[in-house]
Amino acid sequence: MKDKFKISDKELLIAINTIFKDYGIPELERNGFARSPFKTSWYGEYDSNIRGYSYELCKLTDQNHLLDITVDIVRESKYIKMYLNIFELNEKLTSVTELKDYDGINFHLPPNDSTTMQLRSDDYKGPPLFYMLFLPEYKIGRYKTQSGFEKQINKLRDLVKKDMANIDSFVKRWYEIHKPNVTDLEGNIVSKIQ
Repeated sequence: MKDKFKISDKELLIAINTIFKDYGIPELERNGFARSPFKTSWYGEYDSNIRGYSYELCKLTDQNHLLDITVDIVRESKYIKMYLNIFELNEKLTSVTELKDYDGINFHLPPNDSTTMQLRSDDYKGPPLFYMLFLPEYKIGRYKTQSGFEKQINKLRDLVKKDMANIDSFVKRWYEIHKPNVTDLEGNIVSKIQ
């Protein structure tokens, strides 16, 4: 009897992280996103608190909206968790690099986190059972062989690349669901848009 194909949690973590690094980030950069300049931002360093990798990328729009994408890739998980949030800054900036002297942690804390949308989870219309059963996720599916694992890796790679190339569709959906909080440059809410 053949032994079942097995991959360690560490190997799986490295494989999933490589997919995002090699295929997700370049597509986001082509769409104007850059490494977050905040002093507290993670960008691919191993984080022992989550036992995985975190990334934060952002983009400044002509309307002075800060688009923030946070990505978590955690050991012992087959998922890439991607989150989008958008803020309206109360001071006009010409570049995201002007935020380099700020902390940025408040952009991720309550009440700002209430407008965070998890990609391929919070953005679907219709009954949740349908998308849970039939629509793709950022996940390594089941596999029993080396070739099955490689097929799952390729499937995840293609989905990440396609979605990050089309990130504007997720941004559009975010605006259909939420309105941006108006914040100062440190992420403190100045006012909520009604």
